Amino acid sequence: MISLDIKILRLFSSRHLLSPSVGTSQDPLRLIEEGNSSLKEGDLDLALTSYQRAARIRPSGSAERRSALVLGMMGRYMEAIGSLDRAAEMEPLDPLPWIFRGFIFWRLERWQEATASFERAVALRPEEGYARYCRSISVEEMNKRRVRRF
Repeated sequence: MISLDIKILRLFSSRHLLSPSVGTSQDPLRLIEEGNSSLKEGDLDLALTSYQRAARIRPSGSAERRSALVLGMMGRYMEAIGSLDRAAEMEPLDPLPWIFRGFIFWRLERWQEATASFERAVALRPEEGYARYCRSISVEEMNKRRVRRF
């Protein structure tokens, strides 16, 4: 019984009550960690809120990419593209926003935009084999569509 009382005391200790609760943190790194935990638990809304708050407090490509990931999972593709555009603007040498944009355009079967996104990623990091592979698949799909039209 004593151990239960100690656990209850810990639960309601002043330190616990005064510490920031989940979702109220002002530290962007903590918010990203909270978003990651929420994402693992399958709570997309809470994950998105955490990532977007982190991006507002301290704009970063990382927070924008994570927001885009969740937005894409929610089917909010154009909002995801907006987040990826902001990420690319903040970190212009990072190929990841362009790779993620390519995936979203794949999902939308917009092969020309997908190809252009993957080409941008390859231009930023030529040794990125995955981007080159994705670019080739996009070009192939784009060519299939052209052949079917004629």
